[in-house]
Amino acid sequence: MSKYQKRAKNLKLIFLIVGLGVIPLYAIIFSQFGPGGNLILVTFSQIGARYGAIELFIIWGILTSLYYLAFLSYLTVLTRFNNFIMNFLIGFGVISMLVTVFLPFAPSMYPRASKTHNLLAYVTAVSTLLGLVVFVGSLYRLDLRLFTKSLIALLLVIGISIIVLLVFGVSSLFQIVFSTLLCVLLCLLLLFIEKSPHINIEQALYDHDQDKEK
Repeated sequence: MSKYQKRAKNLKLIFLIVGLGVIPLYAIIFSQFGPGGNLILVTFSQIGARYGAIELFIIWGILTSLYYLAFLSYLTVLTRFNNFIMNFLIGFGVISMLVTVFLPFAPSMYPRASKTHNLLAYVTAVSTLLGLVVFVGSLYRLDLRLFTKSLIALLLVIGISIIVLLVFGVSSLFQIVFSTLLCVLLCLLLLFIEKSPHINIEQALYDHDQDKEK
């Protein structure tokens, strides 16, 4: 096994463990700090601000945002896709998330900060989804079968998220489902890319290293 095969295997393992295990489990544990562990009554922001779990909320925001950034950046290396619009959307989404978790959510004490907090939360979700839309669209040029499977997975994630949002509103449950589905989507994209006969992961990693040395 070459060092690039080993790197790809190790990164895959890390991304799968964090995305399918650590992030969902952390979100569920964090949600239990709310009133009676109710997933509908409060959001993560309210749990952090009102129930003494602000540090845990900040950790969740940092963990998820950096995970999305690192994973999608890795996928762009594998597919050799470097697009300004996608990079801007993902980068902006990460920055929005980081600013959001550090802004106080206390409407009675800091109304403007709380409104900005809510606005940035929506901006984060939309920016991240749009970035994924651009990336999935880019797969069309590489492999039609890969593009089709990825598009179906993306539409399922969007559809399920919308249904949960409409039924339960902006709540801890929605945030758990949405953040977990994004992790699942990224993991599926990696698995789909691995199986594509038109993508050589080992060569892509080698070329990426060569480009960094120039």
